[in-house]
Amino acid sequence: MINLICLLLTAGLVLQTQAVLASDDKAGEQLYKAHCASCHGLSGGMDMSKRIAPPIAGVRRHYLDSYPDRDSFVMVIADWVENPDAGKSLMPGAIRRFNIMPRLSVDRRDVETIAAYIHQGDIEKPAGFDEHEERMHGRRPPQPGS
Repeated sequence: MINLICLLLTAGLVLQTQAVLASDDKAGEQLYKAHCASCHGLSGGMDMSKRIAPPIAGVRRHYLDSYPDRDSFVMVIADWVENPDAGKSLMPGAIRRFNIMPRLSVDRRDVETIAAYIHQGDIEKPAGFDEHEERMHGRRPPQPGS
């Protein structure tokens, strides 16, 4: 009987955790759309002359190479948004093309929620993104969530 109670409590915690994560994903998506998509979204496709900033899918790929685990990825992205510093960028070509990202007045917790959403990988890629990645950066192994 005790084992059954433990099993039910564990199952309840797992379901609750999944609901919280799904809620965080939705919040991250909404915050991304509100604060990031106007510059890093699909507008302009892969024609860099029509873009304001690199597509977030490209930012994700570059930063996952150095920060594959969720916590370090979230921390480095949140640190970048708080204090964009060309010397700390993993995308010097993007800075040459688009200049440094301006500082944003977005709450750190919201930025962390956005970064977690980006890390999990359920983000849209502009048409032609995969071809651009292969042409510019060669074949890369699939990243988590890709």
